[in-house]
Amino acid sequence: MDKLRIVPLGGGPGTVTSNMWLYEYGNEAIVVDCGIGFPEDKVSDDILLPDITYLKAKRLHLNGVLLTHGHDDHYAALPHLLAELGFPPIYGSRLTAALAQDKLEEFNLKAKVSVIKETDRVKLGPFTVEPVHVTHSVPDCFHYLITTPVGKIYHGSDFKFDLTPLDHWPPNFAKIVKLAEDGVLCALIDCLRSERPGMTPSETTLTPALKRELNHWGGRLIFTTMSSQIHRIQQAIDVALGFGRKLCFIGRSMERTSQIARALGYLNFPPKAVIKPKEIKRFKDFQLCLIISGSQGQEASSLTRYAAGRHKILKAKPTDKIIYSTDIIPGNEQAVFNVIDKLARLGTSVVYQETTDDLHVSGHASAGEQQLLMELINPNYLYPIGGSFRHMYRFKELARQLGFKAEQCILPDFGQAVEFDESGRMSLAEILPLNLPRINQNQ
Repeated sequence: MDKLRIVPLGGGPGTVTSNMWLYEYGNEAIVVDCGIGFPEDKVSDDILLPDITYLKAKRLHLNGVLLTHGHDDHYAALPHLLAELGFPPIYGSRLTAALAQDKLEEFNLKAKVSVIKETDRVKLGPFTVEPVHVTHSVPDCFHYLITTPVGKIYHGSDFKFDLTPLDHWPPNFAKIVKLAEDGVLCALIDCLRSERPGMTPSETTLTPALKRELNHWGGRLIFTTMSSQIHRIQQAIDVALGFGRKLCFIGRSMERTSQIARALGYLNFPPKAVIKPKEIKRFKDFQLCLIISGSQGQEASSLTRYAAGRHKILKAKPTDKIIYSTDIIPGNEQAVFNVIDKLARLGTSVVYQETTDDLHVSGHASAGEQQLLMELINPNYLYPIGGSFRHMYRFKELARQLGFKAEQCILPDFGQAVEFDESGRMSLAEILPLNLPRINQNQ
């Protein structure tokens, strides 16, 4: 009898990025996510790709790739790996599919990303997939309930339970409970903030802080976050428009994402409120809010070039205020602080997490939300994902507090496969010798 195997092609346990999970049964397989990672000894704009050697060596029939949400560490490896994967079908929510489609077109790839709705049930070989809407720091995110020949698996990637989201679209608790009624074999759950007690604050709590930073500021406001932080960008837009400022999106990723999000209705602003970068000089500084890409210190980004005095249009002024509203992705710390150092030397006002802690909230569930999801699903096994090993071990402690036994919490090593037999019994399998390819994303 074949076993179900869950294989972390991006490394999995102990890693936050490079998300790519292979579900394998016999010769059939599906993949959840296909994201890039960031090396600890990051130089330039190097990224890491998942290692698909195992998948190719076994010549598995890949029935499809499921994307959970629109963050680079969950979909941006697609253009680099899709040909090697054999151009399988790709699925995602409306916004996720649009962002992934744009990324493929950037690389002149003609593959189509299919949109699935939360009400859909998708049959992919021996796997049946049902999406569940959850909240995160980017809208339109899915968890997936995957029915396999040996049992149900709940794939709970990045999430938080935001009860007052900006788009008034809360997590679908009712569907989670409904899908779990007949029992769930294993739940993979985002564990990144397992050390933080309670609940992660709602995205809507940021608006007062943004108003404070803009109130009585006579210079230009330069706002930076990851381009996929649609709710964050919407709040910056709303505050800026409330102060009568014009909007200008700067940087390819910020410009493209804002266009896509607005076209799909995830961003709302009047077209007349937006100016092009070349029009900046026509307006007084107090009339401008510039929303710029480069919050992670990317070498080729607009913010990095602005800080280095290399931007063709945007030149620094001492009256500029730069607001960082984002978490630093692990591995990017040095690059980000190098940019902040340069901004400080230019005499600009820089507001970031270490100086003002109310201009960012995490998109990840804290301990209380993780425990709530454990209770709602009540699986036979729990598998913490998306965090470092310390987060995984803290997650296990949280599970024990709820009455789960130690053997019900799976703590594999980096690159280790997990198997379930026909009776639903779990075992740890081999550790893959993963060598995540390293490339420069600008080449």
